[in-house]
Amino acid sequence: MHAKPAVAAAVATLVACALGACSGDRPAVELSQAAAGTPTPMQTVTVTELMTPTVTTTATQTLTTTATVTVTALPRPSLSTSTTFNRSLASLDYTNLIDDIRVLDGMPGTGSPTALQFEVLARHLASLRANGAPPGIDPPSYYSRIGSLQLFAEAASTEAGAGSPQAASRYAVIRQETGVLLSLVNGALRSSYALPAPPTRTTSTPTTTASR
Repeated sequence: MHAKPAVAAAVATLVACALGACSGDRPAVELSQAAAGTPTPMQTVTVTELMTPTVTTTATQTLTTTATVTVTALPRPSLSTSTTFNRSLASLDYTNLIDDIRVLDGMPGTGSPTALQFEVLARHLASLRANGAPPGIDPPSYYSRIGSLQLFAEAASTEAGAGSPQAASRYAVIRQETGVLLSLVNGALRSSYALPAPPTRTTSTPTTTASR
């Protein structure tokens, strides 16, 4: 009967000691110090990945080009020659020019015979141009003048053969410039080449007879 109260008293003493330890200055048990078997709550981690877009820039450049136009001139006849001036041949050519003008003065402005005579004049000018320039005359100017006369004579031949009135107008220029050429030659060679007097253009005037 006395043993049971003694056991109960011992149990009460142990419980009191345990409660006193829990309420004393001893530190409380942390959650991290829990037994190994305690399950750890799961945490959800959201990872946000920043995407850097790749931007491709296309540059458009407008180029303005200026077209270059190249103009090729027609070949021009040479205005100089290395041929030494031959006075005897040149004198013959100058005389032929004078004769050609004399013949053309007496011919109609158009027609086949006139066209043929213009061709003869062009050949005589070509022969004169093949000779050297007289001393004292600027060669480029001399050859240029003869070359122009030759081109005019050839054009007048074509126009006369076609019956164009332009042939007569062109011949007036040929006659005048041939006279200038001979004047230059006379000044250089102290010669006296001259064209015949131009033909006189006569016009008929109708006469009126008074009746009585």
